[in-house]
Amino acid sequence: MEMIGNSSEPINGAEGVVIHNGNVVLGMQKPKRWYELGNGEKATIIKTLGGEIEEKDENNSKRALVREVLEEVEGIEEKDIRVSKRPIFTKRIRMGELNPYERQSELSMKADFYLLEISKKKNIKPNDLPALLEIPLKEFLKLDFARQGNLNDLQAYVKENEKGTLELPEHYAFMIPREVKDFFERMRGNRGDDGR
Repeated sequence: MEMIGNSSEPINGAEGVVIHNGNVVLGMQKPKRWYELGNGEKATIIKTLGGEIEEKDENNSKRALVREVLEEVEGIEEKDIRVSKRPIFTKRIRMGELNPYERQSELSMKADFYLLEISKKKNIKPNDLPALLEIPLKEFLKLDFARQGNLNDLQAYVKENEKGTLELPEHYAFMIPREVKDFFERMRGNRGDDGR
């Protein structure tokens, strides 16, 4: 959900509610979008995978999502990805509503959110991102999206990009619409999974 520019017109995007081996996969925004906090500490945003629809996507949000995920996740090919035929929801997201580090921002994105499954069983790694988080569904449903936290609390789920010696920031906040958690809660309820 990377948003750029100063226009009040929403950017069109595509986001993936991504599953791998039954876990929810989230991405960490790139260092150029990290935030300077007090005492020299830094913070990052953790979000769904995806981004802006580009000209090469020919205004097709599903195509944009697949391209973005292939850029962000190492070791997979298009044949390893299954995407829902239609978005599970579409939402206009204003950065100031979801990003606690940019409360005054009017930047927004209108994004189609698809369910995307990475069918390849082997471990995945971040490619174009500093880190991926692969969180078991049961633990994901317990997360408080409104809370800012210390990244150490999520360390068990963090897969760092090994291409550099980048030191990850100390703090994080989620930039994930509530509809994502609602979708998984409904999905789990439909399966009759009580989470035990």
